[in-house]
Amino acid sequence: MVKALRIRVVGVVQGVGFRPFIYRLATSLNLKGYVVNLGGSEVEIHIEGEKIEDFMKRMNLEKPPQAKILKVIVEDVKPIGFDKFEIRESMRKATVRSMIPPDIAICEHCVEEVLNDNTRFHNYHWNSCAWCGPRFSMMYKIPYDRENTSMRVFKFCNECSHDYSNPNNIRRFHGQGISCPKCGPKTHVYDMDGLEVKVEDPLDFAAEKILGGGILAVKGVGGYHIACLASRDDVVAELRFRKRRPMQPFALMARDYSIVQEITVPPEGARELLESPQRPIVIMPRRSGAKVSELVAPRLNNIGVMLPYTAFQHLLLRRIPDGFLIMTSGNPRGKPMCRNLKQALKELRGIVDYIIDHDREIVHRVDDSVIRFTDGEPTFLRRGRGYAPEWIETGIELRDSIAVG
Repeated sequence: MVKALRIRVVGVVQGVGFRPFIYRLATSLNLKGYVVNLGGSEVEIHIEGEKIEDFMKRMNLEKPPQAKILKVIVEDVKPIGFDKFEIRESMRKATVRSMIPPDIAICEHCVEEVLNDNTRFHNYHWNSCAWCGPRFSMMYKIPYDRENTSMRVFKFCNECSHDYSNPNNIRRFHGQGISCPKCGPKTHVYDMDGLEVKVEDPLDFAAEKILGGGILAVKGVGGYHIACLASRDDVVAELRFRKRRPMQPFALMARDYSIVQEITVPPEGARELLESPQRPIVIMPRRSGAKVSELVAPRLNNIGVMLPYTAFQHLLLRRIPDGFLIMTSGNPRGKPMCRNLKQALKELRGIVDYIIDHDREIVHRVDDSVIRFTDGEPTFLRRGRGYAPEWIETGIELRDSIAVG
């Protein structure tokens, strides 16, 4: 007799490629039924067939890298007689327990595509897939479907439409944020009067201006950064003067972990954090003799460093011989980070020379997360991009509680 189960999976199961994974797993086992989003943090799976036990084992063992299964509720049901397995349209309900997926750094596979001149994603600044890319920062509402994000204005080209519909494309099948140079966000350059500067390659323009001592605003995932050389005292002093920030340290972005080792003394566990999908800023001891200007963190022995988390950042850092830049929050003193061009033109006038912009709307401002090690343990100084707005597991039941910060 054919067995049938209704399964509810609770956890981080949106925006991480979980439904496409369930589809591929079920079809590989010749199981029939469907998977559907129930809201912010749950999916429902109805499966019928002979290999249900194999399905349950492999669901936990082979789930996507960023998926987190917190609870599985299983119910025996009568077989309906489905003739295939399918991904159904999300149900439009949310609960107070809805888990919104945080932004995820670009994965190594997407970086490889960007660097490979034999793919259509070569040099594409905003490459991502079902396993990586913006999530919370571009969501209007849950569930995490393209129509509920700022990617909804970018209609699929034929190639991306095929990728989205192709179950054999592991990373792009039902990837809600996917795009390519034909159909995705574009990068633009603006002067501080708001006039677009027509350039052949915004990346080459940005690198040229930075290497010449310029100070630029660069739109990223959750807001704008201010980018400039971190090895020249005159450039860092000019940034401090323009930003009216005489002492507060600036964050750096390094090309890769080998550069991190050249400019800092990473504690044990730092590499795992730096290269994690969350890509936080990690505060570490400055290495003696490093080429980093003393003005980056005056009178301090530590500097904060992060690794690139977008294709644009990877490509930009490859054009910088030092291998690192100042990449600090794009805001004037005492105000939040800018998240759109209008704000950047108003708030960063007199601070930056040009703005490197893209046309994907940032719905939610998200600052970079900051972590330092205390007694060998990582401690949050700021919980932002990559972690927010995930739940915080307390390990105890809290009633009538309030948390502020």
